[in-house]
Amino acid sequence: MRSSLLLGFLLSLVQVSSSSAVAQTQSDERARELYLLGDDLYSQGRYEEALAAFEESYQLSGRPLLLFNIANAQERSGLWQAAIESLEAYLPHADEAEAGRVRARIQSLRQRVERLESMRRVEGGGDDEEPNETAPPTPRRDIAPPLVLATGGAVLVGGVVAAIIAQGARSTLRDECALVGDRRLCPNTVGDAEARDRRASISADVLFVAAAATLAVGLYLLLRPRAAPPPLEPGAAFAPGAGAVTLRGRF
Repeated sequence: MRSSLLLGFLLSLVQVSSSSAVAQTQSDERARELYLLGDDLYSQGRYEEALAAFEESYQLSGRPLLLFNIANAQERSGLWQAAIESLEAYLPHADEAEAGRVRARIQSLRQRVERLESMRRVEGGGDDEEPNETAPPTPRRDIAPPLVLATGGAVLVGGVVAAIIAQGARSTLRDECALVGDRRLCPNTVGDAEARDRRASISADVLFVAAAATLAVGLYLLLRPRAAPPPLEPGAAFAPGAGAVTLRGRF
């Protein structure tokens, strides 16, 4: 009787242990899938969605290194104070060489939050109100491209005006002068028309070239790629049975 009871108890323990192992394996697999999804969303600039995936992956796996990924997504989403807290939670798990960089980043984020808070206090007339972390300062619009394009347009108009003046002078020469053989004979009264044609033609050529160059520069400034955010630390992330490149680090 005792042997039967003991055998049944041991079998129950094995079943419970087996069920726990299966559940843990499934949880780890789900955490890895969420991490890879978050990495993909982050690379697409979908930071808030990436943050949700990283946070759920962390809840399932409890891997401290995911806190760094969470902090990256929080910072890009404008949640600077939350990013500070995530980095502070990650700091005890960083190695000695990395810890210095993490501390420097925390300090930089704190200064950014302080600057934003000071700006909001000034705008609010000195009211002591909490900064809105989800709304980083709006980047200033680059006014150089439209200014350069406007300048190029003005130069082009000047070239057109000069070309019209040159064409008018040529019309006067055609009307007043006569071709005799290969020579053009003109009265003294059209001498000014010849000089005007020459000056206006040269001016038109110079202005057209300048306009083309200025417009090309303006279009380049308008269409050039914007500067990318500072790159994150590269690294490889590996999970049981799989590997992936992550925005920071490791899984």
